[in-house]
Amino acid sequence: MASPTQPVTIADEGQRLRRLTRFLFAIIWVVPATLASLQMTFVGDASGTHYHLGTALLWQGSAWLLWSLWSQLILSLVARVQLDTARLLPWIAVHVGATALVCTANVLAIAWLDHTFGAIGQVTSYAWALRLVVVNNLDFQVVLYWAVLGVAYMVEFVRRYRERDRAATELEQKLARTTLEALRMQLNPHFLFNALNSVAELMEMDVREAQRTLVRVSDLLRLSLRSAAQSLIPVWQEIELVELYLQIARVRYGVGLEADISVDPSVVDANIPSFLLQPLVENALKHGLAPGHPDQCIEVRLQRQGNSMEIVVEDNGKGLDGLLTTSGRFLAAIPSVDGLGIGLTNTRSRLAMLYGDRYAFRMSNLPSGGCRVEIRLPLEER
Repeated sequence: MASPTQPVTIADEGQRLRRLTRFLFAIIWVVPATLASLQMTFVGDASGTHYHLGTALLWQGSAWLLWSLWSQLILSLVARVQLDTARLLPWIAVHVGATALVCTANVLAIAWLDHTFGAIGQVTSYAWALRLVVVNNLDFQVVLYWAVLGVAYMVEFVRRYRERDRAATELEQKLARTTLEALRMQLNPHFLFNALNSVAELMEMDVREAQRTLVRVSDLLRLSLRSAAQSLIPVWQEIELVELYLQIARVRYGVGLEADISVDPSVVDANIPSFLLQPLVENALKHGLAPGHPDQCIEVRLQRQGNSMEIVVEDNGKGLDGLLTTSGRFLAAIPSVDGLGIGLTNTRSRLAMLYGDRYAFRMSNLPSGGCRVEIRLPLEER
């Protein structure tokens, strides 16, 4: 059985970039080595002498591939010696010393290769070859060291920036998840207190019905705990929560409370925020309807509208007293949550956290009486 894929951490990404950088610095020198060898084969050296390709590759290839070794040394220094303005002088001292060491070793090696493989002008001894390399090549070696050092620090700064950027992103995501969980958890005690108050009132009138209501409350809490670790749940699961809540609500509002829930089959399995509908239904009961009045109705509709899901909760009660509010990109207006209470304010905050400006929220009074709450959410591809 295959083991689950482990998540890639920030440290893992940093190590991968370091390994990739070392690999590239090890092989990049093949390019100038090849070009120098071809030049010596087809054009010749300073004296005009042409060399066999194999000899040229061994000669020039060795000279350039030495920088594969020196570049690994430079990368190790970059990893160990931090470029910090507070310690600039020690940093300069380290790299000046490394420059002297690397360039001296490289000049000695190139002079030996020149003395071994070819005669440049009047080169007849190693000392003469060394003098020519120092005169013609030392400045280039120094410049090459600091060019490699600059590129190495550029890669290191990119790595650090990516680490900090990802760390900041992960921290922001953790903060968002924590905030969402805190907002969602506010709803459970808020609902529970209301449900227990209804049961307490019922205990004085009908003990058996109070017991049945407590069982429904238990079932509702069990369903809510099932999705406790999820910010989003399927529509059908959210409908189960609402139906149980309405069964409990009928204890207080009486048999005259009608509830009509309709769900478009195309959105039954779509995800929506958990405990999204219950605060809307509770708001309709608390602010629009009255216990014991006949012919009271709540209608809940969920349907697809293009690439969005439209959620509508309507009641035929007294409507809202100036609590008209709109927000989101679909129904753009200045948002206002004054006086909406814990449930709806919480709902608005969670939608903003989850969807940014890709959601819509509107509350309005119906001409025939009652309140209409409309929410539009983007349908995520599954």
